[in-house]
Amino acid sequence: MVKYLCLLMTLVGTTCQAQDNFVSQSVNWLKSSLPDTVNVEFNKSRIKFNGCKHREYELKLTQPFTENFSFEGGLTYAKGQLSWGINNQKISLKRYSVMPRYEVNHYVSVSAGMVLQSAPEFKSSQGVQFELPESRIYMITSRFKGVREDHHVDLEFSSHRWESTGELGSLFDNGFIDNKVNVSYSAYF
Repeated sequence: MVKYLCLLMTLVGTTCQAQDNFVSQSVNWLKSSLPDTVNVEFNKSRIKFNGCKHREYELKLTQPFTENFSFEGGLTYAKGQLSWGINNQKISLKRYSVMPRYEVNHYVSVSAGMVLQSAPEFKSSQGVQFELPESRIYMITSRFKGVREDHHVDLEFSSHRWESTGELGSLFDNGFIDNKVNVSYSAYF
């Protein structure tokens, strides 16, 4: 299992400028290399309009161990660019998640885990340098089945912690913690 996680991290964690065909072939190869019990999903999303481009690539891995217990992990790479005349900004980050999930019954499941997020790389045409911090998100989630099989409600308790980057100065220099409760309803069509 460790060698597959290393392979996944290498596949998504690199910041190469890959063509869509190369990415889809790599994901298909990964799916064929893993055991049949492993569910691999690759999602990409983007938004683009005048002066703004954002892309996000997400690879999710689900490995059931028993009938009620499974391992969920994921890798995400996101990059964005803003262009407003002479002002240009670029940002990119990587995110790794580990979320073991226990299915209490057919309608309810719970999970607890964490998400590690790299320090965002920020570049500006003005030469402005920011030392942005790494962060960790600790979370406990409950998932309830919705009115149909492909609908569900998630209740999430999370604590997002940013590492300190210095002794004095901005909000992140001393570290920062954001605790929250999130409720979401998801429906797939």
